[in-house]
Amino acid sequence: MDFKFRTPSVKVLYVLVIFHLAVLRLSTVFAQTDSTLSIITVGSIELSGNKKTRENIIYRELLIATGNKFAPDEFSKRINQSRLNLLNTSLFNFVTIDTVVVNESGVPDIMNVKISVIERWYIWPVPIVQITDRNLNAWLQTRDFTRINYGVDLKWYNFTGRMDEMDAIIQFGKNHHFSLAYQNPYIDRKKHLGMGFEAGYKNNRETGYLTQDDELLFAFDTDGLSTEKYFSLNSTYRNNIFTTHQVIAGFRSFSFSDSLMELNPEYSYSGVDEPAFLYLYYKLKIDHRDIKYYPLKGWYADLELNKSGLGFSFEKPVDIAWAKTTTRFYAQLAKRWYTGISFIGKVSSNAWQPYFMMQGLGYGRDYVRGYEYNVIDGKHFGVIRSNVKFALVPEHTHSIGFIPTPKFGIIHYAFYLTAFADAGYVWQPQWIGEFNNVLPRTLLASVGLGMDLVTYYDKVVRIEYALNKSGKSGIFIHFIAGI
Repeated sequence: MDFKFRTPSVKVLYVLVIFHLAVLRLSTVFAQTDSTLSIITVGSIELSGNKKTRENIIYRELLIATGNKFAPDEFSKRINQSRLNLLNTSLFNFVTIDTVVVNESGVPDIMNVKISVIERWYIWPVPIVQITDRNLNAWLQTRDFTRINYGVDLKWYNFTGRMDEMDAIIQFGKNHHFSLAYQNPYIDRKKHLGMGFEAGYKNNRETGYLTQDDELLFAFDTDGLSTEKYFSLNSTYRNNIFTTHQVIAGFRSFSFSDSLMELNPEYSYSGVDEPAFLYLYYKLKIDHRDIKYYPLKGWYADLELNKSGLGFSFEKPVDIAWAKTTTRFYAQLAKRWYTGISFIGKVSSNAWQPYFMMQGLGYGRDYVRGYEYNVIDGKHFGVIRSNVKFALVPEHTHSIGFIPTPKFGIIHYAFYLTAFADAGYVWQPQWIGEFNNVLPRTLLASVGLGMDLVTYYDKVVRIEYALNKSGKSGIFIHFIAGI
C-alpha cells in the first residue's frame, strides 16, 4: 500500500500555533496563580545529633536556607533531596527532617526545619585479610590460603568533623604495602575547594604477569617480583551539590626483577630498568542518584582523562593517554519494581603499552558479569549492563536491644531479587594468538539472576548466578551494587 505524506495547509498550521500558544499562556497563568496562593518561607533550621560533624558541613548539603521562599511542591522536593544529600555524605546512618508550621492559622507560610542525624562510627582499624587475586570469585577457583595478605587498614572518617578522611595501610603477607592518605573536601570558606595527598610503597612477591587462555597467570618469588613507590597531590572543586571536578598530579616509580621480565619480556619497557614517570588525571563527576552506594532512582555520569608521561627526559619511553566515561540511569517501574542501565567505555592512545600498565576488562568494576574469572586485555572497551529488580523486602529499620549505642544498635536492611543482561567488547589487544586469548575482539554477553542484600554502613552483598555467551555458568559474589 502506498502512503503519501500531505503537507498541512497554512490555516491548519496557524490554528495549531495559536492553540499551543494559548495552552502555554494558560499554564503560565495557572502556575503563577497557584504559586501566589501558598508560598512557604523557610524559618529557622535546627540541627541535633551531630556530636562530631561541624554544622557548616551539614548546611553545605542543604538545598534550603533561612529566608528562602518556595512553592509547596518545590519545598517538599528540596527537603527530600537535602535528606538524601546528607545520607550520601556517608557521615550518618539515619537522617530525619521535620517541618513545623510557625503561624497559628495553620496556613504553611513559615516553616521551621528540624534536622536530626545519627552519626556513624568513624574510626575503623580494619584487619586486612586480602586475597592476591583480582576478585573473590577468581580466588575461589583455587582456594589457596597461602595467597593472602594480612595487616591493618586504619580508616578514620570525619577526621576533624569536616568530612575529611585519613587512611593508613600496614600490610604484610604475600605482598607488602605501606601507605598514608588524607583528603579534606573543603579548605575554603565557601566550601568549594578541597585538597589531599597520597604516598605509598608496594613490594609484590606475587603478581599476575601474563594473560593466557583469557586468565591471569601468577608468579611468586620470596625476594620480590616488583616494587612501586608513588606520591600524588589532588585538588577537588565542587561548585554545586551534584557536580565535582578532581585533578591529581602524581609520580610513580617501578622496579621489576629479572625473573619477572624473563617470564614476560613485555611486562615492562625493554631496556628500561626502573620506569618512572609523572602523570596527570582529571575527573568530572555529575551525580544525581538517590543513594550512591545502592541507587534506585536518578542518574550518574563521569569523564576521566589520564596522561602518563609528561615529556620529561627521565620518563622516556612512557607516553600513554586514555579517556574513560561511565553513565548510569535508574528508574522505578512500579511499586517495588526498579530498573537500571549503565555504559562504561574506554579509549587509549596508539602508543604501545607494557603489560603492567594495560588494563582492559576484568579489573575493578570493569567487567561483564559471567566473565569474572577472565581478563580481556585491550586498549579500548565498551560495556553495557542492565537489570530489573524487585524489592523482596523493602527497606526496614530494626533496633538491636542489647547494643546501647545507636551507631550500631539501629540498622536498616533490604533484599532485592534481580535479573540482568550484560554485553561488552574489547578492541586492539596486544597479546592474542600465541597465548590463546580468544575473548578480545569477540562479543561478550551474559544473563543471570541474583539477590542483593543492602544494609547500613553502605554494605552491599550480591550473590548472582550468571550464564555467559560461551556457555559457562557460575555463582559469583560481589560487595558493590551491580550498576
